[in-house]
Amino acid sequence: MKPDYLLFIAILLCYSGQLHSEVYKQTDEQGNVTYSNVKSNSAEKIDLPSLIVVPSVDAKNIDKRIIQRRENKIIKTQRQEVEQRIAEETELLEEIKAEYNEGTPDRLGSERNYQRYLNRVDRLKREISLREANLQALQNQLDTLPQIE
Repeated sequence: MKPDYLLFIAILLCYSGQLHSEVYKQTDEQGNVTYSNVKSNSAEKIDLPSLIVVPSVDAKNIDKRIIQRRENKIIKTQRQEVEQRIAEETELLEEIKAEYNEGTPDRLGSERNYQRYLNRVDRLKREISLREANLQALQNQLDTLPQIE
């Protein structure tokens, strides 16, 4: 077995010079350009730049990065939706508080009956409490979403 192994190494060493073959460029009378590794009389040697070897990319890392980007996009979308809902709830709360006028809203023409006025005041109070609870829940939801890097 040892002689076969040595023979293989010897053959590799003999042909290693051909692995670094040269490239020749030849132009004929009609202007046709031919490239070859065989030298002829009218051919000129071309010095080619060395090859740039790019290492392979680990597919697992690419998959992780793609998954991370998708998750970040989902989180960003969720954050935007919650922030938009918070803005809408805040706007509604401000409108209701303006109408409530700190417990003394203006009487409407349709509220000649005092009980109707009291019912509207009570409804506004409940709606303010509901909007504030909604805002708190939305803020808690926003706080639980992870920060995007």
